[in-house]
Amino acid sequence: MNFRTISAALAGMALVGGLFIGTANASEARFFERFSGSFSGSGEVLRNASERPNRVRCTLTGQPSANAVTMSGKCGAFVFSRQIRANISFDPASGRYSGVYVGSSIGPASLSGRRRGDSVVLTITWPQPVNGDTKATMTIRNAGNGQLAITVTDKVRPGGPTAQVTRLALAKL
Repeated sequence: MNFRTISAALAGMALVGGLFIGTANASEARFFERFSGSFSGSGEVLRNASERPNRVRCTLTGQPSANAVTMSGKCGAFVFSRQIRANISFDPASGRYSGVYVGSSIGPASLSGRRRGDSVVLTITWPQPVNGDTKATMTIRNAGNGQLAITVTDKVRPGGPTAQVTRLALAKL
């Protein structure tokens, strides 16, 4: 199973989970509040183009501070599991999100992006090539109803087309 993509998706969720940036950015703080607490859910992860998607189950807990959040938890399936952790911060001056995901077998990945309405769109930068390159895109959507939709798109083989490699649905507990 490719935990890099699932981990990046969860790290991205951590990015938006419970960050508080002060009264000057009250709407942003209200958006972030949607992500604080515990979440559980399931979805599919595509390891590579020659395999079928793997079903996974995930649990996460968010711990926000003034302008940062740490999300930690576990994702896995019948025969495997992986501990994950992300430390993410928001810069109100630039409106950019940045952070680090720790837990992938290839090492820490960086995250960078912006919010667009009810979604946060992030670029994932891996420390080594994954599917032939070091970049992927993650989108995290939360309309405020306690439901999260997390997707990661990437190439499934070097030089190949872009495809959805992670699709997770999580609910607040």
